[in-house]
Amino acid sequence: MTSPKLRFKEFDSDWSKVKLKELVISLDAGVSVNGEDVDVTEDDFSVLKTSCVSLGVFNANERKLVNLENEIQRLKEPLLDNSLVMNRSNTPLLVGSSAFIKKAPKNTYLSDKLWQIKVNDKADIRWLSFHLSSETTLIKLRDMATGTSNSMKNITKSDVLNFELSAPSKQEQTKIASFLSAVDEKVSQLTQKHQLLSQYKQGMMQKLFSQQIRFKADDGSEFGEWEEIQLRDVAERVTRKNKEDNQNALTISAQMGLVNQQDYFSKQIASRDLSKYYLLHKGEFAYNKSYSAGYPMGAIKRLKLYEKGVVSTLYICFALNDQLNANFFEQYVESGALVPELEKIAQEGARNHGLLNISLQEFFEVVILKPCLEEQTKIANFLSAIDQKIEGVAQQIEQAKQWKKGLLQQMFV
Repeated sequence: MTSPKLRFKEFDSDWSKVKLKELVISLDAGVSVNGEDVDVTEDDFSVLKTSCVSLGVFNANERKLVNLENEIQRLKEPLLDNSLVMNRSNTPLLVGSSAFIKKAPKNTYLSDKLWQIKVNDKADIRWLSFHLSSETTLIKLRDMATGTSNSMKNITKSDVLNFELSAPSKQEQTKIASFLSAVDEKVSQLTQKHQLLSQYKQGMMQKLFSQQIRFKADDGSEFGEWEEIQLRDVAERVTRKNKEDNQNALTISAQMGLVNQQDYFSKQIASRDLSKYYLLHKGEFAYNKSYSAGYPMGAIKRLKLYEKGVVSTLYICFALNDQLNANFFEQYVESGALVPELEKIAQEGARNHGLLNISLQEFFEVVILKPCLEEQTKIANFLSAIDQKIEGVAQQIEQAKQWKKGLLQQMFV
């Protein structure tokens, strides 16, 4: 018998060692059915993907559409409200992950790689969910996983039912569950705030760069018409080689911009000899002309995190002159305003190792709409202020998640 480091003061009894089968009524998997990885509506039949519980919080969007009549007929018991779902077969880092589902989506079923756990009256299902999601418990669960493949591991039903854990009284379980549920609710509220701010920014970018909304000068006068220019009018290609043996090999991340390869991939994918790479200085841009999520025509990112870094010569690198505010251009690109221009010159289907077939000359001839510098600055400052709010909320979310992680370590044995 033992007890955790952090407890509510009204409880002082030791926790008891129990096997999971003493707390659950059933542990049942779904069936293997063919589903389409497309958006699912409320009335559709769907099957959960294993990724629905990968982060310890249920994601209702991670479902596959099941629309064939013979497949629908094979579906077993639907997902229940106030249920607990666990991965029984997944990658080594995700097998055993689970999440509590307060409200089950309509007509949703389990795949054969997921279990639905039902508990008896000895357990608070939310408490059990938090216990199974704690890092200490997850490590023990994953240690039980078997399989010859490094990419896929399995946990047996017998092993999970015989899994030993420490449990307090039902009353203490409920108190812990209510407290941690409040933390989850705070994270959920912050996440929703982050999404709404991001949507607001997207909407404002579309209105600003389509000139549906215009700023005025400080004296109240109207700014002039936006000028149609080519990128080459405001940008100069950067081709300086890495003669100083800079070892900061960079890659383009859709979310983080130009980042160190070691930090992003946990390894350096560049060749050891970086002397032929382009050396970028802080504030300069690089264009990776290959498709990535959210960037159908490739991503353009500015070096912001380091004073210098080196990139592959497959990237098109450039610096802006003083006619274009770099912050304005960065927001202009992120709005997707360049996508139609790049689509005009990208030859459909003509790709070389995944790269879009866009020549240097064509890239620097893409058309940009340029307001005067004063209006550029106002637009950039307005959107940057929203970015700061979004980043502030993102930091609050991360802090709340880390706090919860610490609580899980201290409130369970």
